[in-house]
Amino acid sequence: MPFHRHAESYASLVLDGGYEEMSADGRFACRAGSLIIHPAWHAHGDEFGRSGAVIINLPAPLADGLRAIRVSNPAALEQLARSDPAQAAEAAREEAETIAPLAPAPWLVKLTCLLAAYPETPVDELARQCGVSAEHAARACKRWFGLGPVQLRKERRLQIAIALLRDGASPVEVAGACGFSDQPHLTRLLKRATGHTPARFPRA
Repeated sequence: MPFHRHAESYASLVLDGGYEEMSADGRFACRAGSLIIHPAWHAHGDEFGRSGAVIINLPAPLADGLRAIRVSNPAALEQLARSDPAQAAEAAREEAETIAPLAPAPWLVKLTCLLAAYPETPVDELARQCGVSAEHAARACKRWFGLGPVQLRKERRLQIAIALLRDGASPVEVAGACGFSDQPHLTRLLKRATGHTPARFPRA
């Protein structure tokens, strides 16, 4: 499933089979018993194997950031979700076993850190610091996160901007805090990604 966004926060409970989810937050192995909680406007893509997966989506107003957890009793949570989705989302909050993202190659970890630390440095220069070519870095990044290095950098910046706007920050504050060249730059990227301008972005 290609990259997409949902305007509302929600959680995906995997009942059978599995898939791998790719996003700017990393790559997660989502197997039966996994609950993946997505914040509003979170962009991600899903890679399914031949056997596919059976998934039920729950409303999850509690989602303030991407989380993957292991549910102790997925069958019970599914039954509760079908009768009372809100209560099921609240029950999921109490689950404590977090699922860590899959670990990419060490050089790719370094590259993602450099992309965040040096937002204005060209990708080819950062790739060289990691001992790989820009072309190899682009392919590996796309394969792992579903996004090339430039898109990954933009998406992470956009995630922070969305969180700040939903918390009530002004467009001027957000543009400055997230390193956008100016407010129109923020407006263009946000409108393209969500259909909303900063001034009219839905609050949390």
